[in-house]
Amino acid sequence: MLKSLDSALTLLMRFTAQQPSWGVRELAKETGVHHAVVHRVLATFAANGFLMQDSAGRYSLGLRLFELGQVAHHTFSPAEVVQPALDQLAQASGETVFLSLLDGDEGICTDIAQSQHQLRFSIELGQRFALVAGAHAKAILAFQPDDLRSTVYRKNKLADTAAIEARFEQIRTDGWSHTREEAAATVAGLAVPLWSRDRRRVVGSLAIAGPVQRIDGEAVPRLIEALKKTREAVEPVVGMTR
Repeated sequence: MLKSLDSALTLLMRFTAQQPSWGVRELAKETGVHHAVVHRVLATFAANGFLMQDSAGRYSLGLRLFELGQVAHHTFSPAEVVQPALDQLAQASGETVFLSLLDGDEGICTDIAQSQHQLRFSIELGQRFALVAGAHAKAILAFQPDDLRSTVYRKNKLADTAAIEARFEQIRTDGWSHTREEAAATVAGLAVPLWSRDRRRVVGSLAIAGPVQRIDGEAVPRLIEALKKTREAVEPVVGMTR
């Protein structure tokens, strides 16, 4: 029974922002699972509201998952505390501010306050990212155990790990990360790690991102201090259950 549940959840996890809908035979071919099994699993999820089926027979995520997602989001990042803090920082800095949490060997953006500038960094709620590029990613990975860092290096096929490790040592010393044009062209980022409630683990990061010309030079110390101040408000609640 547990094996069947694991197989069903594996199919469900194929629904991502990059591939939000699947046909039965398409998903069967992708996963190597017999199409009859895929059909039964998807139909069962749909009958319980976890998936929905369109007129063409394709499946996508259902409102039951949206409902559960709202519960999970409030658990990990209570909006009544986090969103006002991010909004205030976005207004003060003029840049996009976002909070990300560690999920396995990846990060996921859970909260955003957008810059009001026409030229700004763009990231979406729920967007997953590798922990190898960008200040938001490096502020998380730098503080992870050796085995997790090694897993990320292998997964992303990184060869020159000595240079990366040297950079991570500097991030751990500084307590913050600054990158230029790593996650996206013309974009710079600043980020601080978010610690668990017991201060033993880094569970995410708080970041500011925008055009390189606006996040450079004398702006960096000012923005780092603003990030640290905002972290004081959000860290106790986002780290509460981790």
